[in-house]
Amino acid sequence: MIDSHIVQNAPVGIFVVDKNDNFTAFNRSMENIYGLTADDVIGKKLQHVIAEHNIEWETDLWDIFLEARASLRQSAFQNTVSALKKQLGNLTVSFVPLMDELGAYDGMIGYVEDTGECISREKDILDGISDAGKQASIYHNIPIMIFRWSAEKGWPVRFVSDNISQLGYTKEEFESGDIRYIDIVHPDDREMLLEDVDRFERTDPVYFSGDYRLLSRSGDIIWVNELSLLKKQKDVSFRYDGIVIDITKRKKAETCLREERDRLEKITSGMGIGLAIISRDFRTLWVNEVARNLFGDVGDKLCYEVYNNMPAICEKCAVKAVFKNGLERVVSEQYCTDRNGNPLWSEIIATPIRDNDGSVTAVMEVIVPVTERKLREVELNESKARVESILRSAPVGIGVIRNSMLEDVNDRCCEILGYSREELIGQSTRIFFDMGNVHNCVEDALKSGIKKYGVGTMDTHAKRKDGLIIDLLISATPLYPDNPAKGISFTIMDITETKRNDEELKRRTMELEQLNRLKDLFSDIIRHDLLNPAGTIKGYTEILEEIEDNEDKLHLLRLIQQSNKRLIDLIENASKYEKLNSIDEIDYSDNDLVEIFRGVIPEFEQSLKEKDINVTLSSEGPCVYAVNPLVSEVFANLLSNAIKYSPEGDNINVVFNKSSDACKVTVGDHGDGIPDENKLFVFNRFKRLDKKGVKGTGLGLAIVKRIMELHNGNYGVEDNPEGKGSVFWVTFKKPSM
Repeated sequence: MIDSHIVQNAPVGIFVVDKNDNFTAFNRSMENIYGLTADDVIGKKLQHVIAEHNIEWETDLWDIFLEARASLRQSAFQNTVSALKKQLGNLTVSFVPLMDELGAYDGMIGYVEDTGECISREKDILDGISDAGKQASIYHNIPIMIFRWSAEKGWPVRFVSDNISQLGYTKEEFESGDIRYIDIVHPDDREMLLEDVDRFERTDPVYFSGDYRLLSRSGDIIWVNELSLLKKQKDVSFRYDGIVIDITKRKKAETCLREERDRLEKITSGMGIGLAIISRDFRTLWVNEVARNLFGDVGDKLCYEVYNNMPAICEKCAVKAVFKNGLERVVSEQYCTDRNGNPLWSEIIATPIRDNDGSVTAVMEVIVPVTERKLREVELNESKARVESILRSAPVGIGVIRNSMLEDVNDRCCEILGYSREELIGQSTRIFFDMGNVHNCVEDALKSGIKKYGVGTMDTHAKRKDGLIIDLLISATPLYPDNPAKGISFTIMDITETKRNDEELKRRTMELEQLNRLKDLFSDIIRHDLLNPAGTIKGYTEILEEIEDNEDKLHLLRLIQQSNKRLIDLIENASKYEKLNSIDEIDYSDNDLVEIFRGVIPEFEQSLKEKDINVTLSSEGPCVYAVNPLVSEVFANLLSNAIKYSPEGDNINVVFNKSSDACKVTVGDHGDGIPDENKLFVFNRFKRLDKKGVKGTGLGLAIVKRIMELHNGNYGVEDNPEGKGSVFWVTFKKPSM
């Protein structure tokens, strides 16, 4: 009988029964008021529904319903009514009879307004927020006017209820045609209303509903809501029957609410604080712009679903605590995600909103975003945990002293001193400096160091719990540089073993210094006291060889001369080697390596002649490199070594191989060669392989090694690729530019 869309849009509870008292319409407002659904009542008799669902209607209210049905006149009643298990507040109930074309009873429209709900409640809520102390009182005894309009131009009125007088007009003025309904519609709303009605008549709905403005006789603006039934004959509109409800107070309240909301929006948005009003059933009645930006469109949604993504009320819900315990202020922190899924930490401050009777009707939530602070706290706690972990596992003892008492120590500190952490915390440092005046000395020394340098450091003795005296290195810095007396942090290291090692090192150092002095003395003896007699022997032996003609005696003199020569070589090589080991840096100058080697060969002319050995130099031009004159000793020792181990009549090949960044000099012989396991050691001092019939000191290749190290060059030995013998080689850096 009535269009559900229109019914759902009605601002108050509306139900319709036909002439047999069967429900034909039951809108959403009625569902909210009585806790029933349209499906529970549609098609059922009014009396049966009342009995089935235990709706308690006062007897006089039922009488008024019957009176309205019998008299075909509007009736109204206001009283306390209960529905199901829901206790309702004051209800204003109006009954408006419907009549057919012959004026007979055709049904009833019931209009119900819960004056304890709707906008009056919302107005009270926002008034409570703004501390304005205003009290809303909306829709008490709502005036309802009944009209029958002709569907003609200007909508002539065929019938109007007596209470049209509240607009300053009389019933006779309308029913006589002196005033048409369109005449009292506000000029600014006429075109809109005409278009709405025209659109309505061209569609299927039977009932028309809309809000617009009327003008009273005195010119006052009256906001009304119209709900009217269109009667048609042969698809032609000819009459409207309906009610016009004065909603001026509601419109004013809505304007007030919008202004109040705008004011709150401006205040809270500037503060970056979210506001939300939560009902007793945990639905979101209103949120400000900040909260909308955080959580999106949350109107009429359950707060725990919106803010916490939870299927049920949170255990530590601040809103729940206000409703359940009546607390005036509850503060909590909550973690959730914003509308984009980003993590969001908020501080929630929940306060009650009360009605005139002091009952909590809703809760105001102040939402303070604290994500940045929380993330900093988390980062700080993680950093603190890392620092504590580092301090606990640090290899040195660490502690804090306040008011001359140990406030904190790490594990290593306890380990060094032999106490547990519990035994040290709260104790004076005298516990481990309990030895005569040690404590005072340590304290004075550390204070002096802190005062002068900002840090005090000293090594001292300390007593462990087991009585063992240990050596400690202690350093202390103030916790607050501007006020060192407020506390210090300190580190300690057990240097007992280090002290012992230092003493041992000092002893060994003194021994080495003594040995070095002896070595220097021995070197002087070799260079002077031994070399001089050897030179004398050499000179007298040469004289005797010249004057002696006895072959046996000459043979003995040659043996003496050979032995003396080896002694002189040994003395000179040892002196050279010692000298080389006493220097770390040498000077360089550009020299041709080929010419240096060629200048060394004449020194071995006698040895080469005795063994009939030939030396061949191969080079593609000069090899100019930055070298020290000591390099001649390298070439002399390599050539001397090759001569010693080459067979008679052999040929020694000296090759200079130049590359882009180095020059490699090789000296190859055809001797017995060197086993691979010995190649790594032949350059070591006094390392000489057993070569039958070959005399030497074992220092020649060691001298080569040391000189090449001073040149940052390389050295080595390889098998001769010709099948027999060895190839000794050295490399020099790229020549200077």
